[in-house]
Amino acid sequence: MSYRGCWQFLYLEKRQIENNKPLQDYTILNIQHQLGDVTAQTEALIALGALPSNRYFLPPPYTHHREFELFVFKYYGISKENFFQSSSYRLRYNYDKCRLLQVIFEFHQMIKIELSKKRQKHNNLLVLDDGGYFSEALTTLLDIHNEISIETRLIEQTSHGMFKYVDQQDISKTLNKFGISIIDVASSESKKRLEPTIIAEACLNMLSYLFYDALNHLRVPKPLKSQNCLLLGYGQTVGYALTDYGDLELFSKYSVKVWDRDVMRHKIAENNGFEIFNQWNNKEEFDYIIGCTGRCSLPLSSLSLLRNNCYLISVSSAAIEFPFNDMIEHSLLNGNKNLMKISLSDIQLNELNNENIHRNITFQIKNQRNITIVNGGMPITFLGILNPVIPEKFDLTVSCMIAVSIQAVSTEQQINDKQQIIPLDSKYSKFICN
Repeated sequence: MSYRGCWQFLYLEKRQIENNKPLQDYTILNIQHQLGDVTAQTEALIALGALPSNRYFLPPPYTHHREFELFVFKYYGISKENFFQSSSYRLRYNYDKCRLLQVIFEFHQMIKIELSKKRQKHNNLLVLDDGGYFSEALTTLLDIHNEISIETRLIEQTSHGMFKYVDQQDISKTLNKFGISIIDVASSESKKRLEPTIIAEACLNMLSYLFYDALNHLRVPKPLKSQNCLLLGYGQTVGYALTDYGDLELFSKYSVKVWDRDVMRHKIAENNGFEIFNQWNNKEEFDYIIGCTGRCSLPLSSLSLLRNNCYLISVSSAAIEFPFNDMIEHSLLNGNKNLMKISLSDIQLNELNNENIHRNITFQIKNQRNITIVNGGMPITFLGILNPVIPEKFDLTVSCMIAVSIQAVSTEQQINDKQQIIPLDSKYSKFICN
């Protein structure tokens, strides 16, 4: 469990911690991925005044770790009742819908618990979000209640969550109505500059695990040099890692094509020697698809691109890159002649209901090609392993979340304020980068 970077950062705020305890009047709802480095963040926020009894955890089901829970129970005095479980999720469920309903239900439960506490003044709420699920849940609840009784500060850690804010106008309207701004960590200079190499290392660690050490239900064959890969979403570090990094030597550069909706990223990829892909009507061209866009980047209509025994691998932070649930739906409706012929064997159908959600699912396309979605479409950096890299390497992310928590609670709420996305304060970003 990593602490060094947290305390280096907190030294910057030493006077504020000792005198003000800025989080002492806040209830904190943590919707982040449950990795080992979050324990250091938990300790730091307690040092900032957050009471263990006011901490709640609602992790995504694919990053829920019993080991993490036991650690914070023992060392930080957090109540078991403050952990909202997600163990009932199965791959046969639509992940986005299931996760949204879970956040709505547990948020409502948390509010009831908080309002029942005998206080002279109810706490404000600080939400540490991954994937925009809180703002989406709040928008849904608005249709039911049309009010929220607790002042709320919102932090978004991922690009996927920021995409939701941009793509779904109802979310923007809801946050505007309540005067809730989003403090944006995903686009911060410190995160963009320093985190990609860590993510690339985590991806390579997990790919190595899938090639050599994983059990059969997660095993993936290592690519041959002759096989082709489509990289959906271009980040320089991931592209470099796939072709030039370390001992894996996954692909030769000429066998990797890149697609990204951002024209500037196209240019960067070309300058780095990659061919840009835009021939979506091609047939059976790729053996591996690697998605890291933060959106659904491979539509059903493009499955013709995939060769027999193709593997689809997500290296983003969200279970969103591939049309996994749409493919399940098509397989269950395969009697409809108007739909693309997608099927699942009886064995694979049973796997969708397995308690262990970390497993590959193989579909048949037109009874000719086997297409495997690795880890059920969830990111391979989350395979049920607590730390995909050494926890200390994520000091950066932890420091960003501590900094943005201080910033959020010192930000005044403004009803109908058009400036709803607030960047991480430059003084914190510079300190973390240096």
